Amino acid sequence: MCFFNQSFGQSKDYSEWYLRTPDSLDVYNQDIYVREMGTGKDTVVVIHGGFGANHEYMLDAIQGLEDRYHFVLYDQRGSLLSPGPKEKLTFQKNVADLDLLIRQLGTGKVKIMAHSMGTLVAMEYLSQHPEKVSNLVLVGAIPAKSDSMIGVFSKRTEDQLKFLASRPEVKALPIYKRYKELKGNFTSDRERSDFNRMSYAASNIYKIDRYKLMKGGFHYYKEDASVMSETVNWKYDYRKFLNDNAKTTFIFGDHDFLDFNGEVHQELMKNYKNIKFRLIKSAGHNIWIDQPEIFRKELENALKR
Repeated sequence: MCFFNQSFGQSKDYSEWYLRTPDSLDVYNQDIYVREMGTGKDTVVVIHGGFGANHEYMLDAIQGLEDRYHFVLYDQRGSLLSPGPKEKLTFQKNVADLDLLIRQLGTGKVKIMAHSMGTLVAMEYLSQHPEKVSNLVLVGAIPAKSDSMIGVFSKRTEDQLKFLASRPEVKALPIYKRYKELKGNFTSDRERSDFNRMSYAASNIYKIDRYKLMKGGFHYYKEDASVMSETVNWKYDYRKFLNDNAKTTFIFGDHDFLDFNGEVHQELMKNYKNIKFRLIKSAGHNIWIDQPEIFRKELENALKR
């Protein structure tokens, strides 16, 4: 028994468990993977991007704050550690899972930190449950107002993605040169994986020489979960909720593929004085890889508001 506890027990740094949803009670068994870590008294629920990504890439985003907050991370339904069938993958069920998790935590009001598509979950949750959220930190966020999905993922976004992928800094990398030399026909799976990681990083970070620090993507991403995008009502306006019902902070990299220099976001929120917008220079969608110290400071300031 002593050997079992030492070798197979949970890490002393975190605990993990599964949240049962209403869909867990039928044949689909839709449980939600949850990880808790940190020793602070204030609870911060962390919502990853996707839909279909995995919570683990967000661990680097909160690194260094574990002694100040109690962090709760989870895999959204349909993601790597919370698999589920397509017919159970809807946006509103996703939001309901978040509410169920917060109710089970039993901590009263929580702080929420969300990234990328996870910010849409967070904003919708605030609109439905304004009494349950104190601070809302939206990193690399989906716009707070939308008339259509095409308006959110526009040609401008497409052009910005192309710019990031074709930068001279990307083409100067040894793995990119190797790709061109072999015309993409890698014989080594190690090289192929390295190139795939670099390609993924090129869209998400500005300092591409740090691409090996990029986590997630590919085998950590479950494409089936993208079906949740089809169940979103893309005509929305969350700005008043963000302004009136939480201490809301947007943190954006100036080379975030969603909105270079945060131009769209800042225009949308110019009349909402309680919403803070923080732009970090020389950073992309995953700001904490490009500017870890600045990001950590901005994140802590946003959580302390």
